[in-house]
Amino acid sequence: MTDFPLRSILHSPDASQRLMKWAIELSQYDLLYRPKTAIKAHALADFVAEFTSSAEEAKLVNHKKESSKTNGTSAEPGQPTDMWQLRVDGASNQKGAGAGVVIITPDGTLLEQAIRLGFPASNNEAEYEALLAGLRLAKELAIKRLAIYSDSQLITNQASGEYMAKHPRMILYLDKVQELLKAFPTFTIQQVPQAENAHADALASLGSVLDTQFRRSIPVEHLDRPSIEEVEPIDAMQIDEDPSWQDLIIDYLMNGNLPMNKSEARKVQ
Repeated sequence: MTDFPLRSILHSPDASQRLMKWAIELSQYDLLYRPKTAIKAHALADFVAEFTSSAEEAKLVNHKKESSKTNGTSAEPGQPTDMWQLRVDGASNQKGAGAGVVIITPDGTLLEQAIRLGFPASNNEAEYEALLAGLRLAKELAIKRLAIYSDSQLITNQASGEYMAKHPRMILYLDKVQELLKAFPTFTIQQVPQAENAHADALASLGSVLDTQFRRSIPVEHLDRPSIEEVEPIDAMQIDEDPSWQDLIIDYLMNGNLPMNKSEARKVQ
């Protein structure tokens, strides 16, 4: 599923030599390209739909939290129990650029931030801005052990020293990242598939389309059943309509009536 017309580009007769090379390389696989529906004005609704976790995922997260508390294990295999996670992603499109930052505490608490970049930025620059924003936030929280995850192969490999930055702007961004990484005595940087970084990706997509003039709060509600299903009526409290001892007092206060029996009338008065 893709937002881009990959099929028409790769199979175009006017494709460049480089694109033709990719078309030949990919032809050995049984690929099917399906376009995603346009988001347009539904960007916020689309974000909330992707952002909201299912009930099964919520149960899994709660189970991991309980397991971490009782067994002393962390959510990520092989990670120390005091390791914080930083997941970042950047997005750049025709509407603008944004960054998404998710920090996960050792006990499973999420800290989230969607950032709107108020300047033109390429996708790689948006990825670097997301990483820098996450590192600044982690530094303010005085985190000492940090596991960093991003779905950008370029950013993770440059930050870890496996790739060399050649573009002048990438060199400047990399210098900033290396400077901030000095604040963390222990850290790891790892590339993850985009599907595992969906939370930060959704925040980055949100930041790229938001209008910053408006302050907003986006509540996330959980629905247990489809809205078209009828809800069974809840048993209402039954009111006893039998004669009550209060009836005589109310009748006297409102209408001035008293029982015929003098003893009962005196009690009511």
